[in-house]
Amino acid sequence: MLPNERTTRSEVVTLPGEVEALIAAPSRAAARPMVDFLKKERINVQLVVSADSAFEEALLHRPNVVLIDDRVPPAGGIELCQRLKSNTRTHFVPTILYPQSDVRQYRLRALAAGVDAIFVPGTDEQERRTRLWALLRTQAIYRRQEKKQRREGSASQERRRWIGSFVHDLQSSIGALKANFEYLAQNARAKGRPGTAELDDCITDSETVFKQIVRGLRTVLDIERFEAGRIALQESPVQLSEVAREVKSELDWHATTAGKTIALERVVREVPARGDADYLREAAVNLVHFVLRQPGTKEVLIGVSSTGGTSRLVVKGDGEKIEPEDREKIFEPYARASKQAPVGHGLGLALAKMVVELHGGSIWVEDAPRAGSAFVMELPAENGSSPRLRTVE
Repeated sequence: MLPNERTTRSEVVTLPGEVEALIAAPSRAAARPMVDFLKKERINVQLVVSADSAFEEALLHRPNVVLIDDRVPPAGGIELCQRLKSNTRTHFVPTILYPQSDVRQYRLRALAAGVDAIFVPGTDEQERRTRLWALLRTQAIYRRQEKKQRREGSASQERRRWIGSFVHDLQSSIGALKANFEYLAQNARAKGRPGTAELDDCITDSETVFKQIVRGLRTVLDIERFEAGRIALQESPVQLSEVAREVKSELDWHATTAGKTIALERVVREVPARGDADYLREAAVNLVHFVLRQPGTKEVLIGVSSTGGTSRLVVKGDGEKIEPEDREKIFEPYARASKQAPVGHGLGLALAKMVVELHGGSIWVEDAPRAGSAFVMELPAENGSSPRLRTVE
């Protein structure tokens, strides 16, 4: 008896009567030594007489251990072991090979195929028992971890669905609240009461808050969709200069209230990109919004260019430079690189990176020519397009 047999069987591995073993042998007579060995350990046994049957049985009812006679038809035990180890469902099931002789080259081939133990004719019973239960301990630990990961994965998916539903409901509620607010604001303006300038400032500030909340909610929902693989792109030719113009129009209100400006650089050479205009616009908005919030930023420039079969949208800020060690980290969804990534912007940059990479493009940070840093969003150009002159005022 192993020194820790009681602990091993009751706490680490399944009780002997609940351990399922699969034996693959050419006949019942050939399998008799293996069956007797397992019966002494009070382990349940399933016997099959071909490699094909063994592989099918292991896939349908994954055993705790597989014992293989090297004469099992049609191609032998090593071939069966290779099949078991090449399948993700049975890869971690321990396999024990019973060869007819102790030939070094055969053992090397078996080990290369992934066999976990080789019981040659001269292996004594105590060594076999020790090796068997060592393999079963390892298998039990793996299965326990596998179950834990499945539980955690299910819980994570459930939380994600709950958060998605909650954010969607919250977005609807904020939309209704915004509609009511705009109705009351119109009535207040129509009455022409004193202090209209202050009232207009209050309304503008409130509308700004509504827009920020809605944008944040959409970003959370889009991240959830990307992680769940529920994104279907509606691809078409996209003029990045038009995207830049729309982004400027959408965020001018934010820049103005913060005492900053957004400007468009003159575009002289542009090839349309291929992609989903809505998601690309959302990615560009997140980049510009991030740069606006960088320390020291007063002006943000949005430029568009095309070269070498690609189209680029570049967002440059004149604030503090993003440190090289932070330039990859700021794209991580739940990481924040010190002062370079304001609270709440990790998801925005992560979403931009997901969108661009889903389009087959790439995104990175580099130093701006004069000061600050620039985000470069590079996308494949539309096939068959040729550069043409365009001017953005």
